[in-house]
Amino acid sequence: MSGRSPAWFADTREGFLSLSDDAITNQLAGRAASESLEIEATQSEEWKKSISLLQNTLGNRIPILRDALIADAGKTITHVVLEYDFRRRGLRMDCLLFGNGLLFVTEFKRNKPQGADRDQVMTYAVNLLEFHNETQRICNGEKGALVVPVLVQTEGNHRKALDWPGYGQRSWDALVNAPLECDGRTLAEALKLANTKRRSSKVILFDKWLASPFRPSSSILDATLSLYGNHDVAAIQEHAAPKEKIRCATEEIRKVIGLSLKKEEYRVIFLSGAPGAGKTLVGLDLVMRGEHASDSVFVTGNTPLVDVLTKALHGSFQSQSRSQVKWAPTGYRRKDAALVTSASTYKLVKAHRFLGNRGTNHQQSDGRVIIFDEAQRTYEKGRVVLREKLRDHEADLILEAQRRSFPSGGSVIVALVGHNQAINRGEMGIRAWLEAIDRKGWSFSIGRETLALSEITDRSKWENHPARSLLETGHLSSSMRYYRNEKLEQWIDAVLSSNAKAATVIASEMRDKGHAVWVTRSLADAKEWTRHQCAGVLRSGIIASGQAKRLAAEGLFVDFKPDIATWMLAPTNDIRSSNALEVVQNQYQVQGLELDFCIVCWDADLRYEKDRWRAYRINGSRWSNDTLCDVAKNGYRVILTRARKGLVIFVPVGDESRNDPTRDPVFYNGTFHFLRECGACALPNLS
Repeated sequence: MSGRSPAWFADTREGFLSLSDDAITNQLAGRAASESLEIEATQSEEWKKSISLLQNTLGNRIPILRDALIADAGKTITHVVLEYDFRRRGLRMDCLLFGNGLLFVTEFKRNKPQGADRDQVMTYAVNLLEFHNETQRICNGEKGALVVPVLVQTEGNHRKALDWPGYGQRSWDALVNAPLECDGRTLAEALKLANTKRRSSKVILFDKWLASPFRPSSSILDATLSLYGNHDVAAIQEHAAPKEKIRCATEEIRKVIGLSLKKEEYRVIFLSGAPGAGKTLVGLDLVMRGEHASDSVFVTGNTPLVDVLTKALHGSFQSQSRSQVKWAPTGYRRKDAALVTSASTYKLVKAHRFLGNRGTNHQQSDGRVIIFDEAQRTYEKGRVVLREKLRDHEADLILEAQRRSFPSGGSVIVALVGHNQAINRGEMGIRAWLEAIDRKGWSFSIGRETLALSEITDRSKWENHPARSLLETGHLSSSMRYYRNEKLEQWIDAVLSSNAKAATVIASEMRDKGHAVWVTRSLADAKEWTRHQCAGVLRSGIIASGQAKRLAAEGLFVDFKPDIATWMLAPTNDIRSSNALEVVQNQYQVQGLELDFCIVCWDADLRYEKDRWRAYRINGSRWSNDTLCDVAKNGYRVILTRARKGLVIFVPVGDESRNDPTRDPVFYNGTFHFLRECGACALPNLS
């Protein structure tokens, strides 16, 4: 197996027994320490604690394993794996034990196992059956191997008698229906019991199993996409032309992927588009369907989108009534929905973890085809990522890593690029990918509309580049989000471009169709209007810039990050719901998501002064100039484009007493008057 093993410890039964407890513990702790750089910086303290905890807890686990493997029943075990890394979400299995026709997924718990512990070990077993190629192969058929979840209580006695729960009553014929529960003294008995129930004595080829890729299949996320799509069905039906363009883009990109891999090329395919035009839907479709789905991964920095998709899937199963059919839309039995849900995000990879892993010597095998969402967000050389400075531009590192992971046979990256959407400092935009392609000798496919974007200043170079091929449907220009009036995003662009004349014309066209953008100086009035508009399952919410620190005086705290999935999906009577209009989300949380009605709160971090926009950042008790005005404007572009049906902008009055210099009314008045000049309508009085 090339690269570093996914198992922190892997050996034969005899090899395990030949080592001392300290030798095994030190090997595991050493591996943990060596991989600490791959985790998020916010988890660094927890990670340090976990290494110490690992050393302590292994003091109980290893002797328990040793005793079980020495016993007669333990002699049926051929190999031992400790701390098997999922390569997703930082999860690791405690222990895997291999026997002829049996794969034991073993988790150790200090106290009596609880419901959550049972769910955890069952989920691990399901993930192996869903995503691990060799596990699927050895378990296939009536005479295949069984996957047996085991929970071991390491302290005290587990009083529940060992009982064989049977297998095949779930959606996975090779999965034992419930975990075997035991303690340190009775683990050998659990192994013995499973051996009497196995349906095959076929030897599991351990080296082949360990080298087999852990790669998500498409079946579970197929359901996720369908459920997510239900939120957009009305919008898509209203927009036959955008829907057709999405279909054409997906089909063309899929063909280019196939031809590129057939020719063993290394190619980047660019798909650009306006906010809400469907880039993410194209990307999800590519990784879930078609001949290359099993070898593709969707890489995204949009963690909130992943969280919402997962929770939406879970909620959809819960909401089905008992009177409905036995099988859920996924093809899994309803009682297995929780297990399906817990495994639903393995094909969605967090961008920082994808890049961090490839900063090491790992052979990740994530996928020969990478769909890279928000590709314009790659960072420049020297930016600190995972507590280390990038040794090169991030786009260069990605291309370099893919070629290293797949030295033959080619690889394809589909770069989903949003324009005018840089919201973080140090983001390089689409030019980073084009320059990296040139330096690394890759080919690329790009459309004329993408090359015409304002971010590309030397377009003639790329139009005539020898490595370029034309993509006919490479840009999605029509948003499906604000389906009642597609003019909204044009108006927003005119406003942020300081073009009041154009904005006024667009606003007039919107009003002629019965739509308008509203503006108010009263947050209470904005809430009243929004509640008046919202009914049934429609969603509303308050959003603001991440730099809008002085909204705290209005009771809105942009640094507080409520759980986005709950905020987006909880019913109106839940105080955590977006519909409660109590807490605010910022652009980093809501990007890629949408609401029906939005209250956008406009603080003094972006002001209209002397016929232009100026950006500021709060510094102690005063505002200071921010030179990255385009980044600030793009942040507002994100929050202004979340609404599907209606938008009201709240611009505070400020502190008219002048006691608070950070909320001088002058900071707000220019913005309010410019929005009115651009055609935003004063919010009507509903009383």
